[in-house]
Amino acid sequence: MRRLRLGLIGTGVAARIMHWPALEQLRDRYELVAVANRTLSKAESFADMAGVDRSAVYADYRELLARDDIDVVDVLLPPQMNLEVIQAATERDIHVICEKPIATTLEDAEAIAALAEDGVPRVFIAENFRYENAVRRARALLDEGVIGRPFMISYQWLQPVTPDDEISSRPWRQKPAHAGGIFSDHGVHMIDVLRFLMGDVQSVHVFATDRQTHTVGFDSATYQFTFQSGAIGSIQWSFCVASELSWSAQLWAEDGTLHVYPDRVELKRLGAKDCIYSANGPFSFVNEFIDFYDAITGDGTPMMTAADALNDLKTILAAHKSAMTGEVITVQNGDLHAVER
Repeated sequence: MRRLRLGLIGTGVAARIMHWPALEQLRDRYELVAVANRTLSKAESFADMAGVDRSAVYADYRELLARDDIDVVDVLLPPQMNLEVIQAATERDIHVICEKPIATTLEDAEAIAALAEDGVPRVFIAENFRYENAVRRARALLDEGVIGRPFMISYQWLQPVTPDDEISSRPWRQKPAHAGGIFSDHGVHMIDVLRFLMGDVQSVHVFATDRQTHTVGFDSATYQFTFQSGAIGSIQWSFCVASELSWSAQLWAEDGTLHVYPDRVELKRLGAKDCIYSANGPFSFVNEFIDFYDAITGDGTPMMTAADALNDLKTILAAHKSAMTGEVITVQNGDLHAVER
């Protein structure tokens, strides 16, 4: 099996607790050969942990890209930096895996999606929620047509986020360049799950609150959606619950219902015995990196594309505008319009 030589740009929390654990399990597919971070000492610490020689550690990502032994870079930076780094990598004919969200503005996101359209080198946006085993199982059941056409979905994500939370306390999240802060940064995850299962969103109406001072932006919200298919749906989300993290989704269709949980999918149909499908399997980031590897080495289409990430951003920006104005906002062609009543 061919090993892709990978350079990692950005050695923060996402690199340490999400991407690197997945890459460690995929040493037959990826070889980490170089590391870059603006703070050299952090890059060196990560390299020591990952077994990368310090001669391959850089404070300037351009020096990493100048190497002649890099097949793909994994970009884990504040999203306002994504376009600059992706452009520089593709100019060197290096494939890119970039952590979500795709960008902070639609203009940057559209530019990244345009780079991805060329196909060589490949540009992927790492959105791991659709790679959850239960979500993929639900999508497969829909594709098999076991419950007919879906017409409604409800998705819940409830999570306690404390002042010392390692992810939300990052400086770029405390002073975000992206509209809505954590509302949009985390919101693209949930939007992507809904789009993956139900298709593109037509309009969105959001009510949101800001209850705690240690996160920036709204921290709880209810979303209402219409989809281009004619289906409807909702999200209930909070980062300030006094309970353990939990998520689930319920999807109603013409001939049955899917109840999606982290470890299983339950299929319920009138007059029939319930079916329970296990969702055990690899960590979502492992699934993600396998899919990207197969697309790069086999010239296929990954399950997550830059075009998907662009549509996720369009939708979450519409949701943020709705939360700010109280209006129903349509999502079409990059323009966000209030629905006339």
